[in-house]
Amino acid sequence: MAENFAFESDEVSVAFRFMHGLGDSVVARKVFDAIIELAPNCRVDIFCMRPNHHAFAEAFYGDSPNLNSIVDDIELYKKFFSRYDLALWVMGTHAVVWDALNGQRLQIDAPKLLSTMERLEEYNQENFFDFKPWSYSAPLRNVAMSRILNKNFHHFLSSGGVLNIHEDGAWLKVAPKFQAAFDALKLGHYITIYSNISRNEVRPKAKAWPMRYLVEYVAAVKKIFPALTIVQVGGSDEREIPNVDKNFSGRDLELTKHILANSLLHVGCEGGLIHLATALGTRCLVFFGVSDWHYFAYAQNINVVSEVCSP
Repeated sequence: MAENFAFESDEVSVAFRFMHGLGDSVVARKVFDAIIELAPNCRVDIFCMRPNHHAFAEAFYGDSPNLNSIVDDIELYKKFFSRYDLALWVMGTHAVVWDALNGQRLQIDAPKLLSTMERLEEYNQENFFDFKPWSYSAPLRNVAMSRILNKNFHHFLSSGGVLNIHEDGAWLKVAPKFQAAFDALKLGHYITIYSNISRNEVRPKAKAWPMRYLVEYVAAVKKIFPALTIVQVGGSDEREIPNVDKNFSGRDLELTKHILANSLLHVGCEGGLIHLATALGTRCLVFFGVSDWHYFAYAQNINVVSEVCSP
């Protein structure tokens, strides 16, 4: 990584404010790539708001030749964002918002980026900023509009088609240096599963599938496909699903990417690892509870919707 900020280089500089969980970080890579497509020689600094964001930035953006540095101090973003040719962030509501735009510089060196950002601002003014408070109303508006338009979150992530963002295909790669570590696991033919249930959880997450159903699923798979290995992945604090063959929860994120990328199927509730597995090209069996499947579902996945608790 470079020691200097991107705005100190001769290239078009971009500040990418990072404020996401794992799934949002994976999805925001599509915005990152769409910006680079409009300014192929730009240099990008990612600014992290939380300690775990650095690991996400390295794992999901580190392969980009346009990445200049990962900065672990959001206060530096507040101090320097106006010195970048473009400073932007992706909200959890899939709204793309820019904080600074150097129109004079971009008109000369990246006119396509400038015109796109101007259209993006028009989209935001029409679809977000006129609803107060817009940051709170946007999620409900998006979910409602997804049903009316028959579009999922990619439509909103692209700002209604302003950015060149598509749903199809994988968009993340695994790190080759972890190939040997993955091979050493000798997993054979396997599927992956995750619980999304923390060990010390007082109240289960609303969108998490109950453990008893995960246990039933594991038992059914073992009965029908006895030669298939069932591998659990996830965070270090997640409860183990009884009777899984192997549990690699809490492992290095790059190794987890290899495990997901080579899985025959990834199973779990709608959440971060579903986005990650899909981004790596692995098909998923997704259990939808309170999460709206019209909005969050990928067409290439197997989407199971609960009739009991669906919104």
